[in-house]
Amino acid sequence: MNPPKKASVILAFLLVASCAENLDFSQIEDYLVQPVLTSSLTFFSVQPFHFFDTNGVQQNSRQDITEFDLFQDSTIVENVVKMVFNASFKNEFDRGAHITIDLLNESNTIVYAFKPIFVESKDLNPPAYEEEIVLASNPDIFTATKVRIIASLENTGTPMNPVDTSEFEFKSSVTLFLKVEL
Repeated sequence: MNPPKKASVILAFLLVASCAENLDFSQIEDYLVQPVLTSSLTFFSVQPFHFFDTNGVQQNSRQDITEFDLFQDSTIVENVVKMVFNASFKNEFDRGAHITIDLLNESNTIVYAFKPIFVESKDLNPPAYEEEIVLASNPDIFTATKVRIIASLENTGTPMNPVDTSEFEFKSSVTLFLKVEL
């Protein structure tokens, strides 16, 4: 069969086999877009020397405050349904660590406090932490502009060695679930 005949046979088959229906453009009114956005929030790594003040006295806690502008975008504020906070850790220290995480507003007032976390000593791969927040139940979160993380070490009675190279590592991210109607 030559190419023009072959093409006409295929075209004829497609015309006979195809079906036609009236298009319903009103279906677009019921369409929902549900994007999921994930963003890194904060990361830090500390070694024993970070827990000593300028006089050489050991402090058992460190604080990190990170600013973010996640809720400055009106599209996100108007369409976000829930958020999931994720954190992972690595603790090479010879003592456990208590982690406290708070979302703060511009005035440093706590607008949301996450459940406290404990990371065992020498735990190099503890299970990741995850907390889901339904934002309709927690509207104050939209005023958050900072996240504060406080790492407090267990007091074992023995001082840390400031030249030790072990470290405590903290990584976090936030996942936003949006629901946008067209």
